[in-house]
Amino acid sequence: MKKTVLTVLSATALFFTTACSPDDSIEQATEQSVQQFEAAGVEGMRNDALFVAEAASASLLEMQLGEAALDAAVSPEVRELAQEMMQANQQMLNELQQIASQSNFVLPTTLGSRHHDIYQEITAKTGIAFDLAYVNRLSDEQEEIIERYEDIAENGQAMELKQYASKQLPLLRRHQQLVEELEEKIKNA
Repeated sequence: MKKTVLTVLSATALFFTTACSPDDSIEQATEQSVQQFEAAGVEGMRNDALFVAEAASASLLEMQLGEAALDAAVSPEVRELAQEMMQANQQMLNELQQIASQSNFVLPTTLGSRHHDIYQEITAKTGIAFDLAYVNRLSDEQEEIIERYEDIAENGQAMELKQYASKQLPLLRRHQQLVEELEEKIKNA
């Protein structure tokens, strides 16, 4: 009975959130997660819910940008990096989906509005301008992503989310190093 009520409340929240709100997918997923947790009597999950939604959207962005880079990049090194980022982010997203499923977090299925704008900005470019925009944006994004993962590894409420973030940090730092090295190489070319 309690599960049925929770399911009805979740479905209702989902309907009203998506039907009434033009907000982006990250905010919608965050709100849906928080509502589910609060309906179950669990408080203080907003930061965890926001992290899960942001991390999912960031992985979707890096996979979609990677696909675009495979087609549009001039430099073989940029295409190589794109392939690496796509594979790693697919694996990260798969793990995040498992955690979300087990812990009742809602993930966005589309890019958040900021990530959508980034995608549009980069894919509007061609040639070396695309390569530069892609690598520069990856550099900026990696810094932000690492900060969020560090925050959740330290301050997250859900233990499985803290473990996930801690586990991903070495990979994210390696990606940051690869991106910075390629950024430097392109600037000096």
